[in-house]
Amino acid sequence: MISLGAVGPAPARAGDRAPAGRLWSVLPTTWVYRTPRRDPRPLGSLRPGTSVSLRRLPPVRGAGCASAFYAVEPAGYVCLDQTATLDPNHPRVRVLSDARPVSRLLPYRYALSNGAPAYRRLPSPSEWQERERALGPPGSFGTLPFGNRGHELLAETRPIPADSPVPGFLIHPTSRVSGPGLVKKVVPLGSSVAYSRAFEHEGRVWLLSSEGLIVPADRVRPYRTSRFSGQKLGGSIGLPLAWARVDSARAYVLDSEGRAVETERSWLKHSLLRLADRIEPVGRGRPRYLATRETAPDGSVLWIREQDARVARRRDPPEAAKPDKRWLAASITQGTLVAYEGKTPVFATLVAPGAGGVPRPGADLVKMSTTPIGTFRITYKIRATTMSPEVGDPRDFWLAEVPYTQYFSMPFALHTSYWHESFGEWMSAGCINVSPEDGRWLFDWTLPQVPAEWNGAASAPETGTGTIVVVAR
Repeated sequence: MISLGAVGPAPARAGDRAPAGRLWSVLPTTWVYRTPRRDPRPLGSLRPGTSVSLRRLPPVRGAGCASAFYAVEPAGYVCLDQTATLDPNHPRVRVLSDARPVSRLLPYRYALSNGAPAYRRLPSPSEWQERERALGPPGSFGTLPFGNRGHELLAETRPIPADSPVPGFLIHPTSRVSGPGLVKKVVPLGSSVAYSRAFEHEGRVWLLSSEGLIVPADRVRPYRTSRFSGQKLGGSIGLPLAWARVDSARAYVLDSEGRAVETERSWLKHSLLRLADRIEPVGRGRPRYLATRETAPDGSVLWIREQDARVARRRDPPEAAKPDKRWLAASITQGTLVAYEGKTPVFATLVAPGAGGVPRPGADLVKMSTTPIGTFRITYKIRATTMSPEVGDPRDFWLAEVPYTQYFSMPFALHTSYWHESFGEWMSAGCINVSPEDGRWLFDWTLPQVPAEWNGAASAPETGTGTIVVVAR
């Protein structure tokens, strides 16, 4: 539940504007603070181009804010600084309102860049021909560096059709994202673009990025959206569960001497399999086999090779988890995640942990791309955030607007991957990757709660203590 704690700040001076109903974010990042004073641990954040309702309280003065703090719904205060405005007609509100997240499974549509320029305004044909001369012909795509090749697994070579009118702020010839020059930056090869609209201008399709920049659609490859999702548990479906790890995972039966005999039956990759309650593998040496709850036409139990399956098993709650409270359990070796309410598993799925596998003692987790092992709490959740191994600008690589991000041990997070669907395998830079549908479900299920008009929220009394995350080998 959201709690509005009482505070007693000093009132603003006479002449300060009264609340105007809504406050708009115009720059990254507009922070929400628990009390009317700047704090290195803010309560939450707002996305540029979006607004939040003001509470019926007068603006107040507070430490670290040259103007005044405004109380926002459902809790906290925002400083009316350069990142925020009360004016719905502010130029950046007009620009970024068209670039806001769209209402669908993912907050944006996504594409892989081949070195696409990001323009501040719509260029003329002569302008884009001059700026893009060194990039090669439109529709050509370079080879990604070895470390980034996993980011093209869901990228498709197909045209992006125009499906929206030209954004209103671009119709006037002087409309642009503030700053000098026609090109603000180039999205590097292998980085991604998050966009809200695709529209036509001068016979060419353009994308409106989440930053309010204009990117040529023929210099990116759109991502298809993975449709993999986990399984809600209950009734006849419970743990243990398995997913086929490979395509055409063969089914076996046991002969009278207990030897595995291959059948004509097979399972597609990521097929869900209910397992027998006792899941100890049979067989001496390798391979070994797991009994499923599926049967052959003659009623014989079907078995799957242990190496062809990823298995989610039940585990006891950690000491820190109170009875009936929600918590998550992830396995690095199996690439699985189970959501629990107390001792009851309610959801299970495949995930992609760090590509470095099980952490080695003393090794640098970030450098080795390994997911940390231990018991953690979700400390901050954010609906979409751009990730990069670099700090500040310019940067050589980034993943734009990664959805449903839940930090549990900075910089490691549980988040959606829109660039691959290698769930059940070691794949990430150390985070725990999930599918779009699983990412959205988990984001809504865990604490802290992110208020509807906010982009992010921290673990706090007002938003809820962060859900426990147990990462095991």
